[in-house]
Amino acid sequence: MSERKRHLPGFWRFSRLFLMQPVTLLHMVKQAGGDPKTSLWKVLKAPNDHKVEREFAFTSLMLFVFWTSVLGLGISAVIDLFGYDVDWIKVAYGVARGVAMGVAMGVAFGIPEGVVEGVAVGVAFGVAGGVAFGVAGGVAVGVAGGVAVGVAGGVAFGVAFGVAFGVAFGVAGGVAVGVAGGFIFFDEIGIFSPIIFLPGVLSIGLFLRWPIYLIEVIQQSCLYLLAKNRETTLVHSPVLYHELSYHPHPFLYRHILEVAPSNPDLVRSVLDACAVAPGQRRIGRRALATLQALELKTAADRKDFPPMVELRGTWLPGIEADAPLLNGFVKAARYLAALQSTTIPHHRLKKLQQAQTILVSNRTHLRSDTSFGARQLLTEAQPAWERVTVQLLAEAEADAARQLPNPFRAGNPLDPESGMDVFRGREAEVREVETLLGEPGQGISLALLGPRRTGKTSLLKMLPHLLPDAICIFFNLQDNPVDTPAAFFRAMVRQARTQARRDRKLDLPDLPDQPPFEAIGAWLETLDRLEGNHRILFCFDEFERMEDLFPGDRRELLRFLGLIRATIEHRRRIRILVSGAAQPHELGPLWNDHLINIREIRMGYLDRASGIDLLHRPIPEMPEDAVPPELARTIFDLTGGQPYLLQLTGFHLIDKLNQEERRQGTPADLEAVIETAFERGGTYFRYIQSELSEPARRVLIALARGESPQPDKATARDLRGRLLLDADHRPMVPLIGRWLLEEAE
Repeated sequence: MSERKRHLPGFWRFSRLFLMQPVTLLHMVKQAGGDPKTSLWKVLKAPNDHKVEREFAFTSLMLFVFWTSVLGLGISAVIDLFGYDVDWIKVAYGVARGVAMGVAMGVAFGIPEGVVEGVAVGVAFGVAGGVAFGVAGGVAVGVAGGVAVGVAGGVAFGVAFGVAFGVAFGVAGGVAVGVAGGFIFFDEIGIFSPIIFLPGVLSIGLFLRWPIYLIEVIQQSCLYLLAKNRETTLVHSPVLYHELSYHPHPFLYRHILEVAPSNPDLVRSVLDACAVAPGQRRIGRRALATLQALELKTAADRKDFPPMVELRGTWLPGIEADAPLLNGFVKAARYLAALQSTTIPHHRLKKLQQAQTILVSNRTHLRSDTSFGARQLLTEAQPAWERVTVQLLAEAEADAARQLPNPFRAGNPLDPESGMDVFRGREAEVREVETLLGEPGQGISLALLGPRRTGKTSLLKMLPHLLPDAICIFFNLQDNPVDTPAAFFRAMVRQARTQARRDRKLDLPDLPDQPPFEAIGAWLETLDRLEGNHRILFCFDEFERMEDLFPGDRRELLRFLGLIRATIEHRRRIRILVSGAAQPHELGPLWNDHLINIREIRMGYLDRASGIDLLHRPIPEMPEDAVPPELARTIFDLTGGQPYLLQLTGFHLIDKLNQEERRQGTPADLEAVIETAFERGGTYFRYIQSELSEPARRVLIALARGESPQPDKATARDLRGRLLLDADHRPMVPLIGRWLLEEAE
């Protein structure tokens, strides 16, 4: 017995759970290590290997015998009090007959279906049969006895089958069995009359637990109406103790909403219970919808939008959940949350205008939906989000009117939401990626190679917008620190699922529960067979860091590279794009042997026309004379079209004009702008310096002084590979040479 108590509750609690909370009991069996689907034959054959299942069956058998005896003898005793003859030997025989029938039915049902369902059915049939056969065989009362037997059968079937079949097969099955009980046991004593319907009706009422429901109505009403502190009374709500209630409890919806702010853990338990009880499911769904709407309203009032991007909160479901009614708020939250990362009025203004457009569309969408959740969002959350957006928009418009717009971005990669206007000159690279995706069955993938800060990550982030018919999964190894293959695969799958849902409203499967490499292989196979003819592009940025995932033993690295090679060669709709700063000759034979059939795209600098146009008219709102063409050409010549330096110089030029409340830049502004760029971009310049050999630094410094050095072949090749020297030994980015010269002096 001590061993059993460690697994499942004792007899009395087990009995209560079996009758009132069978779902909770089922979870206890699973948590204790039992498998509800284990065949009853296996339990009987090897009981020591199935201790939890054996314990469940043993306790249920005791419950079965106890309650069959109590009900059979109790109903017979009540009939005896009314003066009818009771043959107690026949009652005992009938009870035993029912027990035998229950055991037989349980074994027959449990062998194919599993021990838990088998025991439940056995108890149901046994209690019903034991009570009915016992009373029918031991009571001689004529027509009145027929009524009593029908009621007895209804009691047995209503209670027992309400447990066994109410959970497994739903309300309809239980009601049908309850009605059948009235007929079956009238036939047992050969009585047929119109009064036969009374036991059937009673059976339905008992199956639907009307007597218990009346008590629950009184209890829930008192807990809400008479309590001074409703938080202390919600813990006693009947929904927490009865999982088979088929009718809604009054005041439960209001009770949940009033307690939610002070005790969310308790309310979460009540909502979980509502999801189980058939009669409370609608109440639970309505309460959760209201709580989500109120949480969105509170977030807007507090201007706390970053968590809303991922639907993180007490009641919100998370970005991976299927919540179409919340998608509009998520889209708007992306722009509103981005306000915290910029102080530039024109940037803020544009984000707010985009958020406002989304909210207008969201209002239309919610109005077209007649569900309770849509109505709650329309009355609670939507007005708050619109009010805050209008308020912020007015502030941004007032600030923007006093300044030039500054669309330039230096430091962070561009993205579709905030950097689309200044993303220029990459049409050829995008066409090559699109061509690759349009070649199903071709074992080809891409390597996007180029020095740092040339726009590789920006291009990858733009792909979901530029390739709307493809699923583009962006994974940056630098932003996702993982130290094992298993952690890497989990992070990759998590990122893929999040981005596919966010960008394409597509639910990708989760990683199967297998060893890491088997799991990721099976997952990729599943993706390749997705319905809908989807094209999937995995973009791995900073791929040189991949070797850090496999320290020591290189067999795992080789296995992973083999997986990449197999994906490239054999997957019909999955393509791989790796991006990094390594030059082709720096990759080494390990990578070259596995990244076969891979096309290289060299990311260089912006061409002259694109670079000058970016500086002169980055956005339509920029006045034409703010950066005159001559000044734009001078800046381009200094930066060589290097994207980061171009954006950095443009940003500080516009910032200087705004600080001095001027509307047009001049060549005289350039010197101060360059010094500011050197200061703010010091990390980039120091990185370049650290990557250069001493001969390469000397060459660039000499060129900055106006000299004409003649580098050796190795130094020249290194500088050309880093896009710092052209074929005629001229500096491609004079600004870098100037910085090195100032550092040297």
